[in-house]
Amino acid sequence: MSVQKYILTSDKFKGEVLFEFTDLILSKYETSGAELTEEQMIYTAKHIPRELAEAIAWFARSESAKFTEIKQEITFDMFWIRYDDKVNSSKKKTEIKWNKMRISERIKAFEYIPAYFRSIPYGTRKKYAETYLNAELWNN
Repeated sequence: MSVQKYILTSDKFKGEVLFEFTDLILSKYETSGAELTEEQMIYTAKHIPRELAEAIAWFARSESAKFTEIKQEITFDMFWIRYDDKVNSSKKKTEIKWNKMRISERIKAFEYIPAYFRSIPYGTRKKYAETYLNAELWNN
């Protein structure tokens, strides 16, 4: 069984819509991470293609939508290990913040860690993990 996940973002709404395809067929459609109007929700529910290839083609025709595959799900444990500040940072507080973040933000935060570490001036301590997430440095 093959599972592929995609995120839909657009300048027409805030947040993201999660799509999951199992064996190339839509198996999950989650809008809880997006601020959609009732009209947008109804339109999407009625018209979204049920097969992955059709969905990719459908969103490719849109000028405002971005349909991005999640190649690897980034877990909190992966973030915690990569950030590596177990002595000073609160794992509990950091995980609470992590769980409130959208998937796309988690990916950006995780991927930005090496660049952030390189940008820290010599002799300066890195931010606590929770502070790193709150500061959203990857968006600067």
